[in-house]
Amino acid sequence: MAGDGWGVPLDVNALNDVVVEKLARDHQVGAGVYISGRLLAAYSADALVVATPTGSTAYSFSAGGPVLSPHMDAVVFTPIAAHMTFNRTVVAAPDEPVALRILPHSGRAAVSIDGQLRGVLDPGDWIGVYRAPQRVRLVRLRPTDFYGRLRDRFRLTDAPAAATDGESAPFFRPDSCVPPDLAGLRLAPPTAAR
Repeated sequence: MAGDGWGVPLDVNALNDVVVEKLARDHQVGAGVYISGRLLAAYSADALVVATPTGSTAYSFSAGGPVLSPHMDAVVFTPIAAHMTFNRTVVAAPDEPVALRILPHSGRAAVSIDGQLRGVLDPGDWIGVYRAPQRVRLVRLRPTDFYGRLRDRFRLTDAPAAATDGESAPFFRPDSCVPPDLAGLRLAPPTAAR
């Protein structure tokens, strides 16, 4: 740890997630989780995941975390197999850093960034996850449909109880013009609604 108390800076960007997980099969990761510098809770778990909205449909989702729109600004913290009553995901604002401090009696913990092993934390070590100063810019060759892909990828089906109402239209958009106070909403383009 550097003399200023902020540790050793790593110039590492994560597109999807930062995962702190147990190294030994018989030891849990014990970590204090701090959001905006305040202790949320001390966890004993198999792993702790801090994800971006883009990464919310990966490891965090498989552990019961929420699906976030890629247009959202947020940081998602999800414990994996936590040995405590509160094992829920917490969604924090992008300017609320998440820090994980490995507790004195914890086993060693592996740190992976976007699925790549980047290091090992010993008891007393910590890692902070912060929003990057600039947003990532991705090149799209054609318009994307996040919710359509979500429906397809997870093979979402309509509830049997809704079957009596008939088949749902793939898009919903009123036929009338959008009122000025709603003009800034993201809506499927009129051509897609037909």
